Amino acid sequence: MSFSEILRLLGRKWRLLLLVPLALSASTYFFARQLPDSYSSDTTIYTGIASGYSLTGNAASDYNTTNNAFDNLVNLIESRSTKEEVAYRLLADHIWQTSQHPEWLAWPTYEGLQEGLPARLRQQLSGPTREATLEKVRAFAKANNSNAVRRLLNSSNPAYSLSALDYLSASRIGSSDLIRLYYESYNPDIARSTLELVTQVFLDQSRNLREGQTASVIEYYEAELKRAKDRLDKAEAENLAFNRDNNIINFESQSDNIAIQKESLAEQMTLMNQQYAGARAALGAVNQKLGGRQASLLSSRQVLEQTQKLNRLNANLADLQFAGKSDAGTAAKAKQLQAEADRTAQAIQNSVDTYSTQSTSTEGIPNKDLLGEWVQNMVLVESNKAKLAVMNRRRQEFEREYQRMAPLGATLKRIAREIDLAEKAYLTVLASLNASKATQQNTQLTANLKIVDPPNLASKPKSNRLVLMVLLSGLGGLVCVAGTIVGLGLMDKSLKNPVEATRQIGLPVAGLMLDAHAPPTLRLQATQQRSLDQLVRHILLKANTSQMPSPFVVGIFSVQRQEGKTMLCQALSQRCHDMGVQTLALYPDSDGFDPSSDAPSLFYPSEAAAVHGWQLDQLIQHATPKRMTAISSPDVQLVLVEFPALREEALPVGLLRQLHLIFLTVPATRTWRLTDHQTVQELRSATSAPVEVVLSGVAQHHGEEALA
Repeated sequence: MSFSEILRLLGRKWRLLLLVPLALSASTYFFARQLPDSYSSDTTIYTGIASGYSLTGNAASDYNTTNNAFDNLVNLIESRSTKEEVAYRLLADHIWQTSQHPEWLAWPTYEGLQEGLPARLRQQLSGPTREATLEKVRAFAKANNSNAVRRLLNSSNPAYSLSALDYLSASRIGSSDLIRLYYESYNPDIARSTLELVTQVFLDQSRNLREGQTASVIEYYEAELKRAKDRLDKAEAENLAFNRDNNIINFESQSDNIAIQKESLAEQMTLMNQQYAGARAALGAVNQKLGGRQASLLSSRQVLEQTQKLNRLNANLADLQFAGKSDAGTAAKAKQLQAEADRTAQAIQNSVDTYSTQSTSTEGIPNKDLLGEWVQNMVLVESNKAKLAVMNRRRQEFEREYQRMAPLGATLKRIAREIDLAEKAYLTVLASLNASKATQQNTQLTANLKIVDPPNLASKPKSNRLVLMVLLSGLGGLVCVAGTIVGLGLMDKSLKNPVEATRQIGLPVAGLMLDAHAPPTLRLQATQQRSLDQLVRHILLKANTSQMPSPFVVGIFSVQRQEGKTMLCQALSQRCHDMGVQTLALYPDSDGFDPSSDAPSLFYPSEAAAVHGWQLDQLIQHATPKRMTAISSPDVQLVLVEFPALREEALPVGLLRQLHLIFLTVPATRTWRLTDHQTVQELRSATSAPVEVVLSGVAQHHGEEALA
């Protein structure tokens, strides 16, 4: 459907387009003329989201993040929890104020309170302070879902209901950091006080929400930090106890010192073994020279005691020498022991000199000289022997210390690793905790929303919206009616006009007939006459240009009954008769025939004609009544033959071959189906006459457009 067709369609329905909007506007004015006045209040809040300052400098200006933050604030303002809390606070404020000043109940501001809650319940909910009253109201409302306060919240009360708070709106002002809150009410005081409460509740919830996000994180990190500190303390305590139990001051230094002392001891033992072996060899040589007399000498009690004493002194001196101590006390004691050992050795020498009885040895060496050499070698052997004993004991101690220190090193490394891991975990959690606390401080800094413009008290109501509502209702009615008309026009798949009929049927349209049920106006009659004259001229033109013998036979068909073919045949025969054309009309029966017509007409038996295959002459002979008094059969110029419906009765096939032109009447109000197309194709295959469409029942406006 083109735009011009839409305009013509709307133009034909101008009465409907005018009356429906007028009726809606009048109804709106009638029902809305008593609406109360509306007062508005607004406030502006600075958020600092886009360009504010934080601990890290200016706030980030990421577009998506900024829009998300503003959307969160707007949704928080318009959330149900915010509205419920505002309703609780407004109701509690009014209950407390009227309990303090009962005369205020007569004021218009509190008329909704009288209507919403009975006096006994208001007295029950009233507390000594505003806060106590609020707690009572909140607790009473949350006790169950069917109490009076709950019903008030879910009612249509203009002050305390959630539906009243639907007039609350919040929006960002341009691309700034400001949010504008707007509220409308029937009373200016309620509008301002409600908006003040909305601002308070919103600021509290925004602060709690943003700070609560980091509070839980900080609580988690504090718990983790305590566990990490306990783990670190436990590892350090284990390290301390292990070092104390094993006498460890510095394991690395101690182990290195033990290794150095052991190597030094090994070197000294090697040297001492060499000295001991040399002393024993020298002592053996001297014993050989003495020829066994040293045995009697050693068996003397005095020499034996002195020798044992010398061995003890040498052992003690060796202990001091290999103890690893170098302080003054140790040196003095070693010097004292050395002096005592020297005196003991000298005493042995004196005892030997005393018991010496022979002057020479077996080799002729003086006995005194050999005994002196024997004493020196014996003292050296005993001294080295004592030192070797001490060294062996020290070596065994070093071996035991090695066996003790070896597993201690592995354990200390394990404890050190545990301390290192615990310390790293502790420092990591501590860093995260500090970062979270910094974020919390930054959130507290940026979460302090500031009120730029406090809610105002309206001095006069808003402009009357009645005119706007009337205009909108009229415009809405106009749009709805126009949309319905256009929608129905777009969904209309009927043939409607000759252009649409040609497109759907695929056959040329010879003419049309207007709707016979339309009011018989002069304009309609004129249009009908023009369409009929056009059809007659079309038939006469075909008849005059045809090279076929007279008469010119026109067959009038329809797919179904009651599709206007009788009316078409009768109108054409009457018009041709009035024009002086010798015309004969043949009808299959008399149903729908207008008896006032004076054009020559015959009625033939359609079933017999179909069965016997009658041609035109036979059809005329068997037709009744024979009203041929005005004209004779050879003088007939035009024969109009109405055939039975194609889909319902059999056709006189013998007459089909004598047709010169076929008119197919199709109602403009019906849709063209595939079965209709198949039926027409069968007709066209049964005759060689051209088939043209006559559109019947066409609306007057479509007829005028086609004939224009």
